[in-house]
Amino acid sequence: MRVLSADLWEPAPGQVVTWDVTPGAGHVPGPAVPTYNQRNHLLGARGGEPSVWIAAAFDVAGPVDRAALEGAFRDLVAAHPGLRVEAVRRPDPEAVGLVRHDADALAWRAYEGPVTRTADETRAHLVAELSRRCAPFGYPAFLPAAISRADRSTVVLGLDHLHTDAWSTTVIVDELAARYAERADGARMAVRPARLLPADPAGLPFVGADDPRLATWQGFLRERDWALPTFPLPLGVPHGERAPQRTVVRTLADAATAGAVAARARSAGASTSAAVLVTLARAVADLGGPATLETLLPVHTRADDAARRSVGWHTTTVPLRIDSGTGHPSARAWAAPAGDAQRTVPDTALAETGKALRAARELAAVPLEQVVGTLPQPLRFPRRDIFQVSYLDYRRLPGHAAAAGSRAHHVSAATRADDLQVWVSRTDDGLAVRARMPRTATATQVVDALLDRWATILAELG
Repeated sequence: MRVLSADLWEPAPGQVVTWDVTPGAGHVPGPAVPTYNQRNHLLGARGGEPSVWIAAAFDVAGPVDRAALEGAFRDLVAAHPGLRVEAVRRPDPEAVGLVRHDADALAWRAYEGPVTRTADETRAHLVAELSRRCAPFGYPAFLPAAISRADRSTVVLGLDHLHTDAWSTTVIVDELAARYAERADGARMAVRPARLLPADPAGLPFVGADDPRLATWQGFLRERDWALPTFPLPLGVPHGERAPQRTVVRTLADAATAGAVAARARSAGASTSAAVLVTLARAVADLGGPATLETLLPVHTRADDAARRSVGWHTTTVPLRIDSGTGHPSARAWAAPAGDAQRTVPDTALAETGKALRAARELAAVPLEQVVGTLPQPLRFPRRDIFQVSYLDYRRLPGHAAAAGSRAHHVSAATRADDLQVWVSRTDDGLAVRARMPRTATATQVVDALLDRWATILAELG
């Protein structure tokens, strides 16, 4: 699975086909309850935030069999209740809700789009359609599409973030590819019974008021004066402003180096994700940042096999402090000091990061709405974006083999930014990073230097 954003996507041209999905006349959808993440996402959209969509794209042999593909799309939507929810506005401007449609009440209609001639033209058309159709209010907040070609075609399913997370893209590729192949071969693949899947991304139960995990969350925020983390190096965006998004996608470590890093981490009692995090912290420190890096870490909440195979937004966020092992204080200059190329991350820093990461993941059991609701004063957002670092080992996810053999892509919308956000993915090819930042000269210089330094430290670690 290659992780990209829309500004770097290069879909090959061809005949574009899309589908409209509409609820049948007279159908009354049933109620559904939004999770904390969904509610915040919807309130942001209601306040004018741009569409935040994620698309799963993969290749199939030959021209598209439209009937087979429509059937595969229908099966997927019928199997996953989270794909049938619709966001609705409430009279209160601070209130939003969800309803859920029945699969049998949905009408599908295919439309032929343009025959594109270049990757730029194809991307521009699809991004415009995805941005228009994958908006959370109204149904559906997803776009089934394909680019048909004589030799090899591309299937695309774009979804508003309301419906999906990064993990879900692998499930979508796996299921759509299998269902399409079965239907194209003349077989009828049975719809997965919805009862095997959670109806929605389940809300977490509140923990006790004296739960130490709640106290840990509150302590993290208290020490930050109730503010969420921001990237500690300059990005060149004035306070209160945002800039068009710049995206960088690059390799951090090839397969051999990633394997060596994993072995080094295991020998220190840590994981590959801990090694990725501590080397990032070290790179930030080497460029003049603090010796301890504070960030937020998205973690999945899939607790059983049914949830592993579900499509939805099954994530929460936990706070994390990473000791880089440098011991030097913050500095204003971001240029790497002379001689830093010889620095390495000690095993003690690896071990401590592994321990901190395990403790942070325990905090995922505390609902975010409980954390925010129990603070003695309002949570502060120094920037619109939040400095976060995500790590996902796609080799462990459902559908990895199908994704690897079909040029599968996870493509995210490109919007505006005022902070750095980082997604690290591990595949059979090694470790790759997608970095999202404001498109400013300062952010370009700082983040490019950071990624170079990070890759160097990972190579030294391995």
